[in-house]
Amino acid sequence: MKGFQHGRFRGAGANFWITTFVLCILSKKETHGYELFEMLAEHFPNLCPCRGPSWMGAGYRILRELELQGLITSRWETGEGPAKRTYSLTPKGKVLKEQLLDQMKDLRNQINRFLQLVEGEEV
Repeated sequence: MKGFQHGRFRGAGANFWITTFVLCILSKKETHGYELFEMLAEHFPNLCPCRGPSWMGAGYRILRELELQGLITSRWETGEGPAKRTYSLTPKGKVLKEQLLDQMKDLRNQINRFLQLVEGEEV
């Protein structure tokens, strides 16, 4: 079945979930890409394979695409150790974040109605 693997539902696709996660985290604080990926792996380990160098490259490509779309910005931080890129949310990114959260809430409501129906509860 498309979109479903045993024990793992991807719903709208990994990019939808990753984009929404990134925008939500950046709405709370500026952060480095590596920290974003670590948080994603910690809180949602089945969402995507967020570990290893190959996924890090894919993750940074997603961040770059969000930046090209004007949803996030980045700046280089220099100081102790190697330079790091810090990401932050733009006003356009904030608008999209709210739209994506509304879609997720609608999906949650649809899932709840479905479960009520199939579990025999009144809708």
